[in-house]
Amino acid sequence: MEKVQTEYLSYKKAMEILGLSSYKTLTAYIKAGLPVIEVANSKRIKKSDLDAFMTSHYVNSKEA
Repeated sequence: MEKVQTEYLSYKKAMEILGLSSYKTLTAYIKAGLPVIEVANSKRIKKSDLDAFMTSHYVNSKEA
């Protein structure tokens, strides 16, 4: 049987992937434009959106 991998992440899983320990930081990312999918009371973040968001906020170390 093939293992099913979902592209839709809970906030907790998104935080694990990013290495975040605070919901406040994730909330700041959402306010900065990270898309969220909301159905009923369930909120999910699409893995490809998370990757694109982080890539779009890349700062060259010479600029930092």
